[in-house]
Amino acid sequence: MSKKNADRPIFGNNILKNILVMIITGIILVVIALLLLNFYTRHGHNVVVPRLEGLQIEEANIILKAKGLHAEIVDSVYNRDAVPGAILDQTPKADNKVKEGRSIYVTVYSKNPQQIAVPGLVDYSTRQAVALLNSLGFTQISIQEVPSEYSGLVMAVEYRGRALLPDEKIPAGSPLNLVVSSSTLADSLGVNDEIIIAPGISDIDTGNQSSGEGIFDDSFF
Repeated sequence: MSKKNADRPIFGNNILKNILVMIITGIILVVIALLLLNFYTRHGHNVVVPRLEGLQIEEANIILKAKGLHAEIVDSVYNRDAVPGAILDQTPKADNKVKEGRSIYVTVYSKNPQQIAVPGLVDYSTRQAVALLNSLGFTQISIQEVPSEYSGLVMAVEYRGRALLPDEKIPAGSPLNLVVSSSTLADSLGVNDEIIIAPGISDIDTGNQSSGEGIFDDSFF
């Protein structure tokens, strides 16, 4: 009986068979996964990103297409001194290595300035209005004072000589004119006086005019 057991092959044991099958299957799965990962990442097919700053988007795409890449515009910035359509920035940066088919994200100079809505600022103080306009990118602001009962309040926001409506959109960075009230200017012009004395008329003349009802010419008698 012992001799028969000794002659029985080792693979006759089902437990050992199952363990060997699991080990072999695991090895095969790992090898397949590594092959697929290598194919998916295109190992060894990296390309160097060219420098695109200063190029037009059409020129950049021609260069990138030759390397299996393409450009994608993600933002635009207006600068009156820059060439419209030229690339300002890129991600990834030049000389970095990326996989083929990767998008290169670029920021370009826009052809037209961004339109910004100017809020209604009537009755705001001059300081508040200027601070708010500066935060919106309007830094070229002139102040025009006009006579008024109160002082330092915004009466209108003008663009190219025209008063803006609340939330009207104009090009970013445009010069603006703030029409501001000034009580000092009103006092100097005598706006609140009942009688405004014209130049060349003396106080005696005005006194005679004011009492003219009691004066008559007696030369006739």
